[in-house]
Amino acid sequence: MLSGAIRTLLPSSVRMIGAGFQFLSTVMVARALGDGPGAPFFFWSSVLMTSGPIATYGLEQIALRNVPRLEREGPDAVNGFVANVRAMSLLLSVILGLGWVVYAFFTTLGQFEMWQLLPLFCQGAIALVLINGETLKGLSRPVLGSLFGHVIPVGLFCLLVALFADRLGAGEILALYTGSFFTGAVLARYAPGGVFKGRFIRWPDRETFRALLREGFPVCCVSLFGALGFIIPLAICETTQPAEEVSHLTAAFRISLLFVVFSGAIHGVFAPALSRNAELSRPLRPVMKVYGKSIAISLLTLGLPVAFGIAFPEWIMSIFGDHFRNGADELRLLVILQLLSLMMGPVAYLLLMTGHTRFLARFGVLKLGLVVLLSFLLIPRIGGTGMVVAMGIGFIGEGVIGVAYAVWKMKQKERHVAGRPIGT
Repeated sequence: MLSGAIRTLLPSSVRMIGAGFQFLSTVMVARALGDGPGAPFFFWSSVLMTSGPIATYGLEQIALRNVPRLEREGPDAVNGFVANVRAMSLLLSVILGLGWVVYAFFTTLGQFEMWQLLPLFCQGAIALVLINGETLKGLSRPVLGSLFGHVIPVGLFCLLVALFADRLGAGEILALYTGSFFTGAVLARYAPGGVFKGRFIRWPDRETFRALLREGFPVCCVSLFGALGFIIPLAICETTQPAEEVSHLTAAFRISLLFVVFSGAIHGVFAPALSRNAELSRPLRPVMKVYGKSIAISLLTLGLPVAFGIAFPEWIMSIFGDHFRNGADELRLLVILQLLSLMMGPVAYLLLMTGHTRFLARFGVLKLGLVVLLSFLLIPRIGGTGMVVAMGIGFIGEGVIGVAYAVWKMKQKERHVAGRPIGT
């Protein structure tokens, strides 16, 4: 039992170490640059990491699913497939990265600076890191997946920031961020097991290209709408609010992200059980039993940190520097949202594991429209708090409707199995 517990918790623990490195590097950058000059780094690092799953086109999840089947054919088959996935992802990263370059140019009043090219390269590096990490998880190496998919690049960046942040500006620190992820992507070639030692990039043949394009589309849509629900409101803040407000807001989001990482690590443990129970002829009670257990363990584990964050947001924000205390209201609202998230449970996992990816993607369109509309109305009036409120309304709506939809569909299945009309 101890061995099983270690195998279950160790990948999550490693992932949490990466989150710690990421948080520590943010603190060091904030203290080195301040809330105003550091705004470009906070904005772009947040945007690029959020848009990473868009740049991969969801292919990292396809790799997670397909690699275990290819493993029987040997390392060459795995390497060839992953090289195809990397090639497609890099193409999409270039397209998306060029869009970010254009955005960076026009939001700086048309004045070209070298750092504006960094999003092009950073987007591709983040996509490669995500693909490598999920592939290693598919090869039943979850610890290595967390190491090469997150801990190594963010740990290297944390080290570089500790050494050089005091002598650099926001653009140079963004360059360190980009270089760290490129280094992490390349280092995966030397991961134990030897599955990445072949050709790193290989364009797929027509049949493979079409298959990957078709399989990745619904997953990409889920990632796309979810990411835009954060990126667009943040862009509205960046263009309408002072630089200090952007820094405070992104710092608060990075703190709340720790709760997302921790709860996601816990919820991920229950995802396989949700998937297996969803295949039963009477899935409702078994699925919701696992779902309730996930909620209970998350609340027991994170209840105290959440309560502390709600009670003392000023003290937590002061870790970044005294000027960041002004972001305490945003942080308190974000932590309250995390509490609601823990109480609603892993809604995305529930829908994905019960086979409702299309519903999740379609509802994501409605959620995105609502969040963007509310952001346009609220951010100019109440600043960063308006962004949090807009995202919170969309998030709560998605959670409540998502759980209700999953329960309804499972009830439909049970009625069908029992031979009763669906409407009774």
